[in-house]
Amino acid sequence: MQIFVENFTVNKRFPLTISRGTTAQTTNVWVRVEHDGIEGWGEASPFGVGNHRQSTEIITSALHAVAPMLPFSPFERQEVELVLAASSLPSAALAALDVALHDWLGKFVGLPLWKLWGLDRQAIAPTSVTIGINSPDGARVRVKDWLEYTDVQIFKVKLGSPDGIAADQAMLMAVQEETGTRDLYVDANG
Repeated sequence: MQIFVENFTVNKRFPLTISRGTTAQTTNVWVRVEHDGIEGWGEASPFGVGNHRQSTEIITSALHAVAPMLPFSPFERQEVELVLAASSLPSAALAALDVALHDWLGKFVGLPLWKLWGLDRQAIAPTSVTIGINSPDGARVRVKDWLEYTDVQIFKVKLGSPDGIAADQAMLMAVQEETGTRDLYVDANG
């Protein structure tokens, strides 16, 4: 089995503002497992919680370091898992490699992952889109933009405006007016 690692840039449809700053793009990591002419793909995104940061560089370096230690077939998962457990691989890198191995197996047996895992596609939880910190009018425009391009049923609204609680309330009320009966969640975790 060969493991390839490649960074790529994801440009966000709209810059996202949260209480810690604004991002317009992120550099993620592709993991490709190749064996017997079949490719399995996984992806890792950088993130951080508290002092536990997993940057693109940390994820990429860890994957490059562990790849030569995995000369196994994707069928030899116990051997793979023993190496990974001893390597202290960052969780994002571990998840990307795990999905790549599952993707490889699904392609080998000719099944999409949802079917391989025994999932009911109709029971898969819908995803949400995030409305970042914005003015009420800016938030309204963002909701309208999302509704124009997707059939989104769940909106998550980031709170923590530097202008205070009143600004958060005004933005939330504007979003609520635009989203109608769709589910609305708030995210005020910093």
